[in-house]
Amino acid sequence: MEHHEAAKTLVELLEGNGRFVAGEPRYKRDITAAREAAPGQTPSAVVFTCIDSRVTAESVFDRDFGQLLVVRTAGHVPDRAAVGSLEFSAAELGVSLVVVLGHERCGAIDAALNAVADDTHDPRTGYLVEQLWQPASQALSETPEGEDPASHALRLQVRRTVADLSRRESLEGVLVVGAVYDLDTGRVTLVDED
Repeated sequence: MEHHEAAKTLVELLEGNGRFVAGEPRYKRDITAAREAAPGQTPSAVVFTCIDSRVTAESVFDRDFGQLLVVRTAGHVPDRAAVGSLEFSAAELGVSLVVVLGHERCGAIDAALNAVADDTHDPRTGYLVEQLWQPASQALSETPEGEDPASHALRLQVRRTVADLSRRESLEGVLVVGAVYDLDTGRVTLVDED
């Protein structure tokens, strides 16, 4: 099976998240672990997530030094450098799994929703809002009156990013999955299962 190794790694990441949620992490990520990993790395996955300070992939998935690559942009927008980093992860480090990890209460998503709703363009957030305009716009049009469109916009952006990465020949053979991190519970849920 083409994605057998990647699927196994995904199960391990979700098991790690279970330990994190239970308050029973396996790894201390201390100086001893850092020194042991120093000679080289053999990461099994890359997490493409947001820059949000509350989302720390190594803790969320209970991974140690040398086990996980992390690429971060606001709203996990797959710009050229982010995509290039994911391509490097696959080509040079042999990583076969990419987890696109969104999170609730995402500031970048909120900025895009506000910009679309007001039809405003702030030059300070212009690039990001432009990149997130489509999912924000779609969420606003699909969310019933009186309901918060942010959660829907976030999932649209996760699915859109997964689709973007999955289409790329440079990531052929890499399993790309989408997930959402709940800031309050610490739980990671795959988007196709939420």
